Amino acid sequence: MALLPPGPEDGERVDWPVVERDLGCQLPVDFRDLISVYGVGTIDECLMVLPPVSGRHESGIASVGQMTPTPEKAAWLKHTKSDYPLWPEPGALLCGLRLADGNGDLWGAVYWRTTGSVPERWPVVLWERHHPFIEFDLSMTGLLVKWLTESPDLDIDRRHLFGAPHSRFIHWRVEREMRERDLDPWEYLETLQIEALEALEAGR
Repeated sequence: MALLPPGPEDGERVDWPVVERDLGCQLPVDFRDLISVYGVGTIDECLMVLPPVSGRHESGIASVGQMTPTPEKAAWLKHTKSDYPLWPEPGALLCGLRLADGNGDLWGAVYWRTTGSVPERWPVVLWERHHPFIEFDLSMTGLLVKWLTESPDLDIDRRHLFGAPHSRFIHWRVEREMRERDLDPWEYLETLQIEALEALEAGR
């Protein structure tokens, strides 16, 4: 919360027993806390915290269930030549975060590898387009903290998040309200992107 302060409008009230019965599993406590404190929304226009439901959500953001590879939704997983089982088999991937590129298209995702009966012990798996799967012995929020602090031992593409104190989380309702008032919720990113480009060019 110090790295990424939530806004006063953030957070979701979730009936977790109903949600988890619908999904077919319990979700790790840290993710439930993330939803309770921040809610469904996006960080830096690229990393989306998914709605913890199986079907469509009023935010328009793809849900945990929609982003989880199942036998009916296995094409992309087969395309990556992954040997992960499909949900709900043991060890299958269950999605919690979605990465988008500059056009809003799918760029990657962060999953739990659902191995074992204790969700808090599930490792997380990062998939980025054109890159192999990378597994981390971390929780979902543990990976997010490392991402925000740009930990040097984290082997991932860092172009998506600017990190603390620059990154911002915007709840989906806040984003919708800003757009209805013709305000760009991601306007702050333009300055950060220019500074990052200038730093890159100066380092060459």
